[in-house]
Amino acid sequence: MKKLSIALFIMSASCVSYAQEIAPQNVPAAVVTAFQKKFPQQVVEEWELKKGLYEAEFEISSMDHTVYIDSTGEIVKHKQEIAVSELSAAVNTAIQKSFNGYKTKEAKKIEAASVITYKVELEKGGEERKVTFAADGKIIENKAD
Repeated sequence: MKKLSIALFIMSASCVSYAQEIAPQNVPAAVVTAFQKKFPQQVVEEWELKKGLYEAEFEISSMDHTVYIDSTGEIVKHKQEIAVSELSAAVNTAIQKSFNGYKTKEAKKIEAASVITYKVELEKGGEERKVTFAADGKIIENKAD
């Protein structure tokens, strides 16, 4: 029992160290400046530090956005919730071809290193899938949710 308690403590401590919420005043100036330059009208709802990157969560027109910025102020990744109607034609074609009968529940557009991908939540009956597509519709990842 004692070993189990210790193992649970270590696991929970490692989860806490994985993502850490930080106060806005503790975010480096270069990171804040990069965010404000890219999103001048937006207010960060929450800052977190994950794997050495500063994560800013905010909304634009009721759509969730998350941007990841390194300590030098470089924007590494931008994830944004999008309307299903905003998926590219290639992604829609791939969904119809490979996931016939599935309904698209949610979609996100992800830009990292100037590469755009789409993460889509699909549902058919009780089955749910999370599928990541390249902009050209190629399936990058397909996993059950």
